[in-house]
Amino acid sequence: MVPVLNWREVKMAGDLLRNEAVGLYVDRIVIPERARHPEGYLKGEWVLRLTGRRAEACLLVGLRPRQPYFALIRGKGPKAAGQATRSPFDLIISKHLKGLKLTAVETLNRERVLLLWFDEMGLVLSMIPANPEALLVRALGAGKTQGWSIIAGSRAGGSGEERKIFIPPDGTGAPESPPVREELFRTPDALYRAIENEIDREIFLSRLKNGLKALKEIREQFLTRTRQSKAALEQSGSEPNWQRFGDLLKAALPSPPPIESDGARPISDFVSGEVVRVPCDRKLSPVEQVEKFYQSARRSQRRSEEARLRIDEFSKGLVKMDAALQAGAGIPERPGAPDQASWDWLGGIEKLARISTFPSGEEKKKDRRGTWSGRVFQSVDGLPILVGRNKDENLELTFKVARGNDIWMHVRGRPGAHVLIPLQPGKSAPLETLLDAAVLAIQYSGGEQWGKTEVDYTFKKFVKRIKDSTEASYTHNKTLILAPDATRLRRLSES
Repeated sequence: MVPVLNWREVKMAGDLLRNEAVGLYVDRIVIPERARHPEGYLKGEWVLRLTGRRAEACLLVGLRPRQPYFALIRGKGPKAAGQATRSPFDLIISKHLKGLKLTAVETLNRERVLLLWFDEMGLVLSMIPANPEALLVRALGAGKTQGWSIIAGSRAGGSGEERKIFIPPDGTGAPESPPVREELFRTPDALYRAIENEIDREIFLSRLKNGLKALKEIREQFLTRTRQSKAALEQSGSEPNWQRFGDLLKAALPSPPPIESDGARPISDFVSGEVVRVPCDRKLSPVEQVEKFYQSARRSQRRSEEARLRIDEFSKGLVKMDAALQAGAGIPERPGAPDQASWDWLGGIEKLARISTFPSGEEKKKDRRGTWSGRVFQSVDGLPILVGRNKDENLELTFKVARGNDIWMHVRGRPGAHVLIPLQPGKSAPLETLLDAAVLAIQYSGGEQWGKTEVDYTFKKFVKRIKDSTEASYTHNKTLILAPDATRLRRLSES
């Protein structure tokens, strides 16, 4: 936890700030970047940059409840967060203080209050943990002790209208001599380093908590998908022997026995001599019926292979997740700031949990995309391609995982797989990636024997679910016309 200062420590930190910063001018107010934080910055934190001809310094201020802090930063200070939202109070103090000279730094006796004076304009920092606050004030009387007229406050949207005057507290009830943590003041930057270490630890533990939570959710999905895959494998094994039916009927061509009243042809097995009743469709010719049997056999075999592959994938994933969950369980009890190895390990956890990672020095916008435990391929351009292989996966992929500017694909005019190409904002999919995805759409829609096929694609924002249905409609689509490509499929299956 960030070190919360008592009044004696506030005085020591104020003395240090006075020695380093008085005489400097306000350059600007910035929200410091926290590159490892999911949002890129911390709410309630800002930096007052001060500059002079020969020196620079900053005042780091954090006004979060129960964890208020301030510290001197020598030099230019941290980089500003590009995506941070400025509060009204930040904007007000920037307007009033920019360009003013810091003329004095004061602390109140036996109070956790720091005062920065810019001639008659003052910035008051109240470091009381239960109710931290910053005020922009103007002195009312000589010596700046008779009270201050409030211009703006960090609470209530930045306005100071609810209170016109702020009277300095007199320290009544404060402990007379609270202990001072000498390690926070051994060097000019010791307090700042202590705050940074604790904030790093806080961010680390918060991301770890979210990562482990996501892992547990994905683990439950994997368990469910494993059960579904085993059921699909069992169902596939209980289907008729389509291959045998096709072989028997093909051997009886060109004049197979007629279809009897029960819809089957009695055909003798040329190996065993057994008479097998082969179910046939009266609307199909014998040759067409043979092809349908072989198509059903290929589909059944593919379903079995895919089910076995999914079971194997989920089993391996469960082993990794169980190991990660076990390793992460004891980390919150470890003291101290995380080292680089710990951050790298956390990145692995977040990658396994399929959530965003935020490496040092790189600002990332938090990814709120839903997790996906279905089939994922990699295109020749290195982009992921997600494939829904049944009704449930299609609905999840299209309406939970996909985002508005992702590319969505579907074979035109036929029921089948939904295919998704996730894209970063402002990015587009190369042609080869589109062709890879289209081939997968045909393959997972059962179209390996269709020849040239039309595959539509559009942005996900143009895909809508049909009311009271599991189907989707789409607009603004373009169309690719292509045939199944075994070479492309082989490369994708190895990705």
